[in-house]
Amino acid sequence: MIDALRPRPTVLVVVDEALVAMLVADTLADAGYRVICAPDGRAAPSIPGSAASPDAAVVNLRLADGLDGRDVIRALRKRRPDLPTVVITGYDALAPEADLRGLGGPTVRLSKPFDCDELLDHLAGLLARPSPLRAPRRRMSDMAA
Repeated sequence: MIDALRPRPTVLVVVDEALVAMLVADTLADAGYRVICAPDGRAAPSIPGSAASPDAAVVNLRLADGLDGRDVIRALRKRRPDLPTVVITGYDALAPEADLRGLGGPTVRLSKPFDCDELLDHLAGLLARPSPLRAPRRRMSDMAA
């Protein structure tokens, strides 16, 4: 669950299978996330240009519109290189089609069929990681007296 005192993170969902997209979106919304669903892989990279820039993404590796999920992730990470991303795939982790190398990070693989709690755990873990691209916060103890 999301901390009620913090702003709700926004998650971009790029899943072309309608039932899976609805399941992911409903699961995230029920857990307190704001959800933006891209109608297809080609539209996804333009969505972060709006005021509702996502804090994370959930992307299906194989999309029906002929676009590879890796291409979507690369396009999203042109704008935000450290975008936390959960990649949903039906491919075995050792299959060449499932290779996620070169995408940057943080990236986590979620194999189909998956449990919704597993999706939430992966996403929460990604969002909890400190970003190497953000400056660390200063503490009072770091200040000179």
